Amino acid sequence: MQQAEFVKESELFFRQWLRSPRSMGSIKPSSPVLARAIAEAVVWQPGRYVVELGGGTGAITQGLIERGIPRDRIVVVELDPELAAFLGRRLPGCVVVPGDATRLDRILADLGIDDVATVVSGLPMVRMPFDFQKAIVEQGLRALREPGTMLQYSYSPVPPVPARRLGIRAELVRYVLRNLPPATVWRYRRAA
Repeated sequence: MQQAEFVKESELFFRQWLRSPRSMGSIKPSSPVLARAIAEAVVWQPGRYVVELGGGTGAITQGLIERGIPRDRIVVVELDPELAAFLGRRLPGCVVVPGDATRLDRILADLGIDDVATVVSGLPMVRMPFDFQKAIVEQGLRALREPGTMLQYSYSPVPPVPARRLGIRAELVRYVLRNLPPATVWRYRRAA
């Protein structure tokens, strides 16, 4: 990324954070180190899709691309219209959808996508009411075809969602200390 692009990305991210701090997980975009950690945890095979919920300014998406996942197999769902427009310009070839993660089934049906290998969520789940957490996790898990996985990264030292209460299995995949703030990556699966 060029220096001017990085400045624009950082400014846009910070502006969005100032406007709505609860809807942003951090005050600044995720680091390339976090993006690589998430990309390494993604389950993907050729022909399948990876869906990212809450694309922000595209830092994690860039990590998926650098891992070798084709742009046309990455679907980014972003609720904020300004961020979605930015992602569309920054990530040509990726499927960028302005939309609500709690309606992922409808978004994917409209796109004709039914073979999702991984759902990556960067949504600030810790701060959300339980009903929203439940809707997002259920939508994410419902979108997956086996073998599939849902990943959630968080800047909180506590698990981002109450797995037992949701009836899912949660596994801490990685601590990423070289991110500001430090982050965790979690994997969610349906309970056996």
